[in-house]
Amino acid sequence: MKLWDRIQRGMEAGFDSTIAAVHSITEKAGEGIELTRLRREKVRLETQVTRRLAELGNRVFEKISAERDDEIAEKFGIKDILLEVAQDEAKMVEIDQRLKNVLKKSE
Repeated sequence: MKLWDRIQRGMEAGFDSTIAAVHSITEKAGEGIELTRLRREKVRLETQVTRRLAELGNRVFEKISAERDDEIAEKFGIKDILLEVAQDEAKMVEIDQRLKNVLKKSE
């Protein structure tokens, strides 16, 4: 599973929970319809911006990683972050393999 897919699933769950909480809180507080509508719209737009920024970051990450463009990574000061992400992904692959082995043994 790609890093972006994992991030997106987590973000979706978090955003949905946040929106539900805002809806619940504002309705329970008995605020006016217009105030509630404006707050919901603001949360929706904040969520949209966050998703777009995450997608943008993922696209930049994938492009720099695929092209192994150290010059750009150095220029933007993200070379260490790219290395950390690669190391974490390698650890996740290792853990997935270990999980499969444990599950296979328990069958």
